[in-house]
Order: sequence, then structure tokens, then C-alpha cells
Amino acid sequence: MKKANKTDSDILRQKAQELLNALTPSIVPSGTASPFSEIEILRIIQELEVHKIELELQNEELRNSWAIAKVANEKHIKLYDFAPSGYLTLSNKGKIIELNLSAAKMLGSDRQHLKNSLFGIYISEETKPIFGLFLEKAFKRKSKESCEVMMNKADSLQFHVMLTGIVSDNEEHCLVTAVDITERKLAKKTVNESEEKFRKVFSCSRDALVLIDKETGNIIDANDYTFRLYGYTQDEILNLKNTDLSFEPEKTELALKEFIERIEVRYHKKKDGTVFPVDISASRFLMNGREVVLASIRDITKRVQAEEEIKLKNDKLQQINAEKDKFFSIISHDLRGPFSGFLGLTNLLAEELPGLTQGDIQKMAVIMRDSATNLFHLLENLLEWSRSQRGLHKFAPELFLLKSMIFESTHTLMDTAHKKGIGISIEIPDDLEVYADVYMLASILRNLTSNAIKFSNKGDSVTIAAKPIPGNSVEISVRDAGIGMSNKMINDLFRLEVQTNRKGTENEPSTGLGLLLCKDFIEKHGGKIWVESEEGKGSTFRFTLPLQNQ
Repeated sequence: MKKANKTDSDILRQKAQELLNALTPSIVPSGTASPFSEIEILRIIQELEVHKIELELQNEELRNSWAIAKVANEKHIKLYDFAPSGYLTLSNKGKIIELNLSAAKMLGSDRQHLKNSLFGIYISEETKPIFGLFLEKAFKRKSKESCEVMMNKADSLQFHVMLTGIVSDNEEHCLVTAVDITERKLAKKTVNESEEKFRKVFSCSRDALVLIDKETGNIIDANDYTFRLYGYTQDEILNLKNTDLSFEPEKTELALKEFIERIEVRYHKKKDGTVFPVDISASRFLMNGREVVLASIRDITKRVQAEEEIKLKNDKLQQINAEKDKFFSIISHDLRGPFSGFLGLTNLLAEELPGLTQGDIQKMAVIMRDSATNLFHLLENLLEWSRSQRGLHKFAPELFLLKSMIFESTHTLMDTAHKKGIGISIEIPDDLEVYADVYMLASILRNLTSNAIKFSNKGDSVTIAAKPIPGNSVEISVRDAGIGMSNKMINDLFRLEVQTNRKGTENEPSTGLGLLLCKDFIEKHGGKIWVESEEGKGSTFRFTLPLQNQ
């Protein structure tokens, strides 16, 4: 049979018996008549003593329990009164049965004054219906209910309170916790306002703004301008990584990993594959516990185009400066030389004329004529070049027969060619027409033919030829069998900044300006010019012009 567990009474009885055994046994007076035997009397006495001691022990334990309960009650009262939240006991009508000091402080009045008053009088009019519904639900459903109300203090200041209540076990009262959430509401309002401002700036920015998860590179969010710039929908772009927008994904991935705050001119690509330059600024911060990067992306296509245009203009300015230097060089060298000769000859004639023979005077006249001719050609080229560069000569192409026009243009050069014993032949079909500016083409032919004569030896010949070529064009060539040119000289021929002038076979002066003028006029027609030459074997200059209006 299972032995029963000892009760608290059994334990006390055992302790009492132990204490009684320690005492000196009582002696019953002799000679006293008793209905009980001595042994029975001793047993009764012992039983009474045990009960006495048992009661004393129970009293001691009760005193200890009371002391503990008192301390616990005092602690409970302190926790109840000085808790940071307000605690109230309300009736089903909203009457305050009990409240702690925090609740009294929250309502701005004395605790005793607040007892038995209606809690609803401290709630603002607009939120009283909310409180009424809260209390009704708590008593009806016997469940935990919550609501948010505005409350009034005695000083008329309103504040936000979160009420949480549950009905007591006896279902007579509702135990309510009141928490002042004014600061929380203000903080939330501030956060909401900040988020609203950020969202407005985010959505209204004229730059593409992209929010990127720094760890994964996934695009978390983007503004409307991003969708317009790249051509993606919102759903499409939120399924991309930041490298998907880049034309240089490896550089983009490295920039995110090492967090480069500003990246100058990087190329991105749109959904349709269009590549364009961008300027990117980035900042990083924590959002919901993860590190994110906000990238501000600006399309700088116009800026890059402007920079390229500026570069072209700078190149043009450098070219203009080179042209200016070329003019100064020509004026200082090629004009001074002939004029110095003129001055020398005129001084000689003025001072030595009586002693000069008719032959001497004839020689001087020939030298002066040749110098004047060279000066005339030089000044003519300078004026034509100047007018061309300033846009003063109106480009007026027309359709005409080429052969007859060449005869007229080169007629003035026949005398010079005859003096060097050089023949000029023209190999052009009689019916070949070109669509060109007559004035410019005449200048081109005069310069090329004059150079061919200048660098030919006595007895050589110069050939002017033309033929139609594919592309609705005609190729015109001026060929000589003179001294030719080296490859270096060929490469420098049409460069204004390089001096290519050299003397002719009979020391005729040359500036190189005529070839530059030819190149400029030919390019105005949409054609091109090039040269084939070998030292000692002559040169052939070729250029193209349109056959008709294109």
C-alpha cells in the first residue's frame, strides 16, 4: 500500500513531539482518583502539549507570512503608484474606481479628487465616441481592447493617449492602462513629414534617383524620371540590378563595392540599347537595418556635346592662329624679298642710270617684271584665301563644259611655260561637264598648273586630264615629270602649320599657300584632293568634283 504524503499538520505535529520529548515529563500527583490510568493521563497530557506547540508554530509562520505579505503589498503599491504608465480601474459607465499616481499626474489633478469622477470628461469631444466604443467592447467581449484618444489636462493642453483595457475576473470593473504617446506621435509625424518631403524631392527630381541595396546591388526604388530616362516600367526596373543600367558593369560593380561617392562621365544604356554619358553622385545610409546607396544619375549628353563643340572650336582657333602665323610668315618673308629686290633695282637705276648700258637696263626690267608677276600671284592667292576664310566669296556652282573652261584658266600660264620650254597638253573629252564654281575651279587649276611648271625641268611637259568616275563624279589630274617629292613632304603638303615652300627648278619662289587654297575650294564642292609623287620622277595631283547637282 502506497504511503500517504505528510501534510503540513503532520509536519507541525512531528516538530511539536520533538520539542515535547526534549522537556521534562510532567508527574501526575499521586493519590488522585482518575478515571484514566496513569498511562492514559500521560498520553492526554502529551497530546495537549503537542497541540499547544503546534499552534505556537502555526502562529509564528502566520506572523512571518504576514510580514512577507506586508512587504510585498508595499512594493506592489509603489510599483502601482509610480509606474510610468497610468493604471485605472473603471466601471462599465466609465467612473474612476481607482487610479495610480501616474494616472492622476496624467490627468493633472489630485488622486482623491479624481476618484468617482467620470473618465470621459477628460477626453476631447472628438474622441469621446471612440472611448465609449472601447469601453462597450471591453465589457461585452470580455477581451483585451485598445484605442487612441485625445485627452485634456487641467491646463487645457491636449495630448495623445493609448488606452488598453480588460475586464476583471468579477466582471464588475475594467482594468485600463493609459500610455501618453504624444512624443511618439510627434516623432512619427516628424518622420512622416520627412518621408513626405523626401518622396516629393525623390519624385520631382530632374535627375534619375535610384535606391540600391549595397550588399546585393538590387534596385529597391526609383523615381519617375528614371523610368522615362531608361525606358523601363516600374515593375521592370525593380527587377534589375544597378549593373543592368550600366554600359560598363564591371566598373559599376566595383564603384558600389568600394563606394565611390562621385563618378565622372560613365556610360549607361537604355532599354533600347542606346548608350549615353552620365554623371553620378552617391550617398549611403541605413534603411530598415540594411545599408543602401542613393545614386543620383544625370544625363550629360548635352554637356558632353557642348564640350566636344568647345574642343572643335578650340581646334578651329588653333587653326586660325596657325593661319595667322602663316600669313605673317608669308608677309615677312615672301613679300619682303621681292620688294627688297625692287628697292635695290630702283636705287641702282636712280643712282647709276647714266653709266648703265641698254643691255643692263633690259636685264633689270626683266627681273622687275618677273618679281612683279610673282608678287601678283602671291597677292592674288592671299586675297582669295582671305576672302574664302571670311566667307566673303559666295559659293555658286553651275553646270558647264570642262575643257573650254580649262583652256581659258591656263591661258595666262602659257607664256611662263614657254619660257621654260615646257609644253602643256589637255586630255579632256569635249562633252565632259562638271557642276562647280567657275571662279574657284579656275583658281584651283591655275595653282596646280603653275606648281607643275615651277617644279618641272626645261623640255618637260605638263598634262591636264579628266575622266568620269563612279559616284557621279569627275576626276581631274595635273601631271608633271619634274623633281617630285619625298614621302615626308607629301604628308606635310596640306598642313597649314608646317612650312612646305621650296624653290622651283629655276629658283622660283613658293609659299605653299596655293595648295591650301586648292584643298579648301575642292572641299567646298564635296570633293577631295591627293598627290602621287616620287623624287626625281614627277608628281600627279588629283582631285574630284561632282558631274552634276547632287
